[in-house]
Amino acid sequence: MKITAKIKLGAHASKIESFGNNRYLVYLISELGDSDAMSEFLALMSRHLGVAEKKIIYIGKDVHGDKMFEIN
Repeated sequence: MKITAKIKLGAHASKIESFGNNRYLVYLISELGDSDAMSEFLALMSRHLGVAEKKIIYIGKDVHGDKMFEIN
C-alpha cells in the first residue's frame, strides 16, 4: 500500500488528518532540520495505521512535493 503525506513541522502538538485515498496531513512538533523528525513521523504513522515502524518505507516525493511512503 502506498500513502502520501504532507508534513507540517513546528506544530504545537503531533496529530494526523486523513483525507481519504491514503492521503494524510501530518503535524509534527519537530522543527525543520531536527534529526528526530522522521522518527516522530514514523512513530505517529505506525500508531495510526497499526503497522510496525520498520514497514513504513520512504520512496520519494510526488509532483506536489508531498512525501510518499510504501507500507510493506
